[in-house]
Amino acid sequence: AVAIDLLIPKENETKSARKMNQCMATTLVTMSFWITAFYNNHLNFYVDYAQMLRRYFKLVVQSYLCWPLRPMCLLYIPSTLLSLFLLYQALTSPAEDDEE
Repeated sequence: AVAIDLLIPKENETKSARKMNQCMATTLVTMSFWITAFYNNHLNFYVDYAQMLRRYFKLVVQSYLCWPLRPMCLLYIPSTLLSLFLLYQALTSPAEDDEE
């Protein structure tokens, strides 16, 4: 709901603010894809926090950085690239664009 609210254009919104809102919305969607992809197969109970962190980092490497690619990567890879592109656009937007 927050991502949808960020995507809706606001009155008197500058171009820089619009680009930043688009970036934040795609980043929220991307994070939800990453979380869904990770927790889809790895919901477990852990005895202590250190054990959970060790298992988490092991699974991150296995799930996201290794072959074969999984179906969720068809969502989180393009979404991550789009978020990075929109972040670059938002951060490099010149102030002159806001005055138009």
